[in-house]
Amino acid sequence: MMDTEEKEIIRTRLRLLDLVKSFYLEEPDSEKMGRWRGTFSALTKETVNGDFDRGAREILACLQERSLEELKEEYYKLFTDPFTDKGLCLEASFYLDGRSHDKTLVELRTLLAQAGIEKSEGVYATEDSLGVMLDLLARLIEEDARSAEKSRGKYQEELLNGYLIPFSKKLVDAAIENEFACFYEACSRFFCGYLELEKGLTGTVAYS
Repeated sequence: MMDTEEKEIIRTRLRLLDLVKSFYLEEPDSEKMGRWRGTFSALTKETVNGDFDRGAREILACLQERSLEELKEEYYKLFTDPFTDKGLCLEASFYLDGRSHDKTLVELRTLLAQAGIEKSEGVYATEDSLGVMLDLLARLIEEDARSAEKSRGKYQEELLNGYLIPFSKKLVDAAIENEFACFYEACSRFFCGYLELEKGLTGTVAYS
């Protein structure tokens, strides 16, 4: 059985996953902006790790200095504009293999099968896309918390070390080099720092 502290760690991990997803899966809106301001006002008071702390400070600064329309424009240029080749790709294969839909995608499909997890019906994004990978991590966290089988933590470790962490570092590099990325450079840095935090938490829940 998990104690209260362990349950709170699980809840915190899942909240942070949802926070990261909220940056990338849909464009910013006024509700998100208000929620982000409150969250990062709190997070900047804590010390976690270099990328996490720096990303949190930079995100808060952007939210205080830039308008919603400016953030929407940045999102459009990076993730939606069909007429640019200067966006950011959210598929791991693109950065880890040098092209989309390559061996990383095949490996992640294998990982899902080994873990006994199927992609949700109606989800058309590939298994190596950021949203699907984060959903997979959340599912593994939830299942591992309910399971007495400690070996299941290996899937979290494989997903983090083999795919999410290398992808996040490449995403930060790409954002730094992108002339349009300001807010999303900060988001990507925070994402990278969050995964380092997650790496330290993976497998820490004890069972009895």
